Amino acid sequence: MFKRHIKTEVVPATKYTDFSERFPNDAKYATLKHVAVAGAIPTLTAVGTGLFLYNKFHDTTSSTLLPVNVPVQQPVLEPIVSQVPSIVPVNAVGQPVGIIADKSLEILASALDPLVQVLVAISFPIASVISVGACFYFMFGNSEKAWNTIMNAGLGYCLIQMSPLFLDILRMIGESF
Repeated sequence: MFKRHIKTEVVPATKYTDFSERFPNDAKYATLKHVAVAGAIPTLTAVGTGLFLYNKFHDTTSSTLLPVNVPVQQPVLEPIVSQVPSIVPVNAVGQPVGIIADKSLEILASALDPLVQVLVAISFPIASVISVGACFYFMFGNSEKAWNTIMNAGLGYCLIQMSPLFLDILRMIGESF
């Protein structure tokens, strides 16, 4: 009852490993150009991120270099002229817009910076635990899911490490409008 007659079938290795029938003759294998490009992308990303962080923390144009006697410009408000005091004057000049929004955005961004730094700091231990956990899939014979989990953990770690750069870029784009 529990023993079934299972017919074994011999399948050539090319059917499930290299997918060589999908490519022309020379496109089956990676060339030196493919390897060089694949190795250059993370290297350029790391160098660019390193230069950005170096310039961010070694900025020579800080506010400490300005002389003390620089006048601070205050917004000029015209006086409100009203003919009838019970209604809102037509030619009233309100407070310049954007001051409150800019200040609140700056406060919100500076309040969330420690949270982003904590998430960046804990991303490596979490990615390590996920990668080690994915190795158990190899032990259970599910190598496809193991590689998928390891790749997702690595990609997530890289994106989390680059998130301060992305947030600074978004902040600069928002300030340009």
